[in-house]
Amino acid sequence: MKLLKSLAAIMIISLFTLPFGACEKDDNESCEQQDMSQVLTCDGEKNVEVCCTSGSGCTYKYNGQDYPDTPEGLNALADALGCTYKSAAEYDEQKQLIIQELIALKDRAWRGVN
Repeated sequence: MKLLKSLAAIMIISLFTLPFGACEKDDNESCEQQDMSQVLTCDGEKNVEVCCTSGSGCTYKYNGQDYPDTPEGLNALADALGCTYKSAAEYDEQKQLIIQELIALKDRAWRGVN
């Protein structure tokens, strides 16, 4: 009889806790990767990955380092990806092109989250 009461108590507790645990929504994550050397005129592969998670935003990864999806993070990543040019005007144009490509990559990752 004690065993039956114990099992009944476990079942009742399970019935109350199961619905609350089942209501939690898992975060969806989507990642995209691109070789930025297709955009840049530099030698070697420059693979960038961006992962977006519902509820927490996106993070870029390049060369083992994480970069946040902020203007500062994009500028730092563009600097890390960029090449050395003789002219400052060429460097600024290249940096803006890199940032545009990174944002497009992030947009593709976000489409995978939904």
